[in-house]
Amino acid sequence: MASKFDYLRKNLYAMAELCLEQILILDDAIEQENPDLAKQVIERDDLIDSLEKQNDNLSQNAILEAIANRNLLGMDQIDGEVILKKDPLRFALSSIRINRSLERMGDQIVNCATCYRRGLLPKGFFRQEEILDKMLSRVVTLVGMAVESLVEEKNRFYGSVHTVEEELNNLCHAAFLKFVMDPRLDKNQFADLYRMILGIERAGDYAVNIAEELVRLNTGMDIRHLSDPVQVTEKSKAS
Repeated sequence: MASKFDYLRKNLYAMAELCLEQILILDDAIEQENPDLAKQVIERDDLIDSLEKQNDNLSQNAILEAIANRNLLGMDQIDGEVILKKDPLRFALSSIRINRSLERMGDQIVNCATCYRRGLLPKGFFRQEEILDKMLSRVVTLVGMAVESLVEEKNRFYGSVHTVEEELNNLCHAAFLKFVMDPRLDKNQFADLYRMILGIERAGDYAVNIAEELVRLNTGMDIRHLSDPVQVTEKSKAS
């Protein structure tokens, strides 16, 4: 019989895959200059919101189930070894953070789709500007790595995630500086472009949050806000 923990994992993976589909559809919408695809992104957000609510409730119930069965699973005998596949309680606790990051990632993707669908930006603007095309490519990569890591229950992509995030942040900053005084854009057009730049950057941030949570699950280390989290993670693998 499937436990609440099993349902939680299944729902969390489904939500992650929906977020990946959303960013891919947004990328297609912009690449193909197809506002109908952007509308599809907006309409599908209800699916993510529904799963977020389900996962929130499942997380709480899975925590209670994991606590009740912890001794039966032998987890009371483990000292320091914290592995996702062996400890349903850790996963249930971390799923709350992952669930929140996925929902907010979905919101940022929808914000971008909403701005694009308004149609204020000049035709072909994203395709003509290499920096914007690179931004989209990097955020698709980040979300893809985070989702794959989650489904595989591994943190092996973390170093790559950190590198791509740094590149994405630099691209977003450079894009803002490039377009803030661009004479081709009126204030309304720039406002929508700026919202899209922010949405892309923040979607990447939430992907990194998921990757960091997977490091915590697999190693027990909280690497948030460290000056060099990649180095700390590599040292842990070597030890």
